Amino acid sequence: MPPIQGPKLGPRLGTVWITRTPEGAKRTARSVEALGFETLVVPVLKVRALRPLIDPHSFDAIIVTSRNGLNAYCELCSRRSITVWCVGDATAEAARAKKFQTVLSAEGDVNALLALVLAKADTSTRLLYIAPKDPAAPLAETLRDKGFQIKEAAVYETVPSLTGLAPKDASRLSHILIHSPKAARAIAPILMAQKDRLDLNALEFLCISEAAAQALEDAWNQVIKNNSPHELVKRISKFPDEASLLMLLAET
Repeated sequence: MPPIQGPKLGPRLGTVWITRTPEGAKRTARSVEALGFETLVVPVLKVRALRPLIDPHSFDAIIVTSRNGLNAYCELCSRRSITVWCVGDATAEAARAKKFQTVLSAEGDVNALLALVLAKADTSTRLLYIAPKDPAAPLAETLRDKGFQIKEAAVYETVPSLTGLAPKDASRLSHILIHSPKAARAIAPILMAQKDRLDLNALEFLCISEAAAQALEDAWNQVIKNNSPHELVKRISKFPDEASLLMLLAET
């Protein structure tokens, strides 16, 4: 995704903590810096590859809900002459770059992807869901209940990668980007450890989805609000993709 254009001269507008996994964090940082912000790239999660056995002749199409899943599949299986159903345009763009035969994008979230498959796929097509270890939604189960032939292969997992945040970094934060529910849950104890160096009332969280926002609110109430009087300040992206998330930042 090309960076959203924004002010490049004059004082910086604040410091944005980019919490997403390293695979996409630098790309996000370039877009954020183009908007006139400083960035703190400190991922709270990392991707760990899993290596399930995948029979390349056991499916006719794959379903992917992230670039991480797509990349993991490509490491495990060389088959590209198939259809790939993608959650959004960024994943679809990556699939086209990897020379898949047919690439379809739901242009949204897992629910949009499910709706697209239900509307357009043939139930006789053998599907393989390229999944994280802990999927956010029971996509395979739902499609199976609708009469589809589908198997699920867990090809990666996201695990915590950060145990703390340097005091000098915590003290300069103005915004935090939340790319997933799991990241939202991971940052709450980190912020709690630095609460004396943060103005939590002035710290704004920008969430990529309702699910991420709900996870953040739950973690905030459990970890921070019980120990501190600060209220959570958050905004939610109109659409569950990074372009929409960055538009929130551009409107700051």
